[in-house]
Amino acid sequence: MRAPKVNATTFSLPPELERSAPRDVQLTGGGRALIVAAWLLVAAAFPAGGSLYFEARRQAAEESDMDRRAVSAPAVVDRLWRKAGDGKPAFAAFHFDVNGVRIDGESRMHLSAWRGLRQGSTVTVRYLPENPRRFVVDGARRNRMPIVLGFFISSLLAGLGVLCAAAVRAQRTLLSEGRPARAVVTGVHKHQTSHGASHRSMQYEFLLLGGPTMKGKAPIGKPAEIGTTIWIVYDPEKPGRNRPYPFPLVTVGQDS
Repeated sequence: MRAPKVNATTFSLPPELERSAPRDVQLTGGGRALIVAAWLLVAAAFPAGGSLYFEARRQAAEESDMDRRAVSAPAVVDRLWRKAGDGKPAFAAFHFDVNGVRIDGESRMHLSAWRGLRQGSTVTVRYLPENPRRFVVDGARRNRMPIVLGFFISSLLAGLGVLCAAAVRAQRTLLSEGRPARAVVTGVHKHQTSHGASHRSMQYEFLLLGGPTMKGKAPIGKPAEIGTTIWIVYDPEKPGRNRPYPFPLVTVGQDS
């Protein structure tokens, strides 16, 4: 293990870490915000999932009703165009007559069907007799919400809430029961995401109480210099669980 660069701010053990375990641990502002977010996510999971489920059921019922009772009629294509954006979605405007009344409409089309249309050509439209403005055109995209979407969104929100709470709990347990150690920064890396954003991470090494060397890594907000000393806290029973001190979500409570 390389010799650390010693300086006054990193070499001395922070006084709060000198306290014996278990330490009294409190939430930081970030920790409190994350707990609130966890509660909100869990609370929103079931209403959000339920509303999506019932909307999907409603759409399925409407589609079934349309398939069962719809009347067919020829519609004349008035205009064809494609919108800007992802995939350049294709649209068609058309009109058809119901008992002498002209009904105008437009619909997003499957590209394969849209390419076969021309202005003035005809396409079949199906409508409800009591409400001709509820119609479906052959070749149109029918984006019905899947029934499982409600269950997926509900599970996703609840799972995110649990993960937020688990992150706070993990830091609370580590800071309360963990053992401090000096670590040496052995690597600093800059990572680029596919969206152009970047973040930094560092690698470090530290000695366990019994002598073996352990390695760790963590994201960092500010540039770090290789070879400098930092303080970390590790789990004595599972030293692989470690992180640089101070923690973002929890802090050691003040002495009473």
